Amino acid sequence: MKQFLLILISISLITFNFAKADGGDDGNQKSEMKSKSSVEKFLKDYKLAKKEFNYKTNKLIDFYVDFQVGVAGTNANITSAANTGKYQTTSKLGFTTGALFYLNLFDMVSFSSGLSFNGKSFGVTTPSIIPPGFADSSYIKNNTSYFTSNYLEVPLNFNIGGMLTEKFGLWFNGGPYLGILLNSPNNLPTGMGYKNFDLGLNGTLTANYVFAYPLSLILGTSFKYGGLNNLGSTALVDKITTTNYSFFSGLRLSF
Repeated sequence: MKQFLLILISISLITFNFAKADGGDDGNQKSEMKSKSSVEKFLKDYKLAKKEFNYKTNKLIDFYVDFQVGVAGTNANITSAANTGKYQTTSKLGFTTGALFYLNLFDMVSFSSGLSFNGKSFGVTTPSIIPPGFADSSYIKNNTSYFTSNYLEVPLNFNIGGMLTEKFGLWFNGGPYLGILLNSPNNLPTGMGYKNFDLGLNGTLTANYVFAYPLSLILGTSFKYGGLNNLGSTALVDKITTTNYSFFSGLRLSF
């Protein structure tokens, strides 16, 4: 009887030890998996925190994009040829939208470019006199026309600015732009003329608020002076330039 009990106890101890060993292996595997998962999560959080830190401190920023939509007002300055009277112009509103990207090289040179679609419309009233020697019967005195123009513009700007606080930043962009006229200028008065491309200068002031990195809310204003290439030069008009003011909002995405 005693031998039987000893054998039974021995079998029970051996079974218990095997079970404990197996359970220990499973526990070690689970512990290792949990540790590996923790390390991966730490590295992921570290990379995100480092990227956000670099963005907020304006260091090593490689690339980010502003998606903009807004409204703009345009006025034209028309210089008449000799003895042809004065053209009166009025400002009109138009829409503007586009995307502007920023690139920072080695934390030394920062520039921006992109594409934007801009409506530059204005009203024109012809002079109250018929120009001497001008025999075109289509010319009408004191005729008011509204010229609607839509441009595809490509700026090439240098930019300065950065994050003033953890959440708020202020940026200035300035430089030349090239605009391509997308529609036919068929509403202008006779003899005025209008070129199908526009070379000008622009300046933009943009504020951004980081509400959920890498997304920011942007709000800004811009000024454009167009017609450095002289938008019109005919027998009646010596020179045409434009001024354009816009206000916009949108989102900034940091990469």
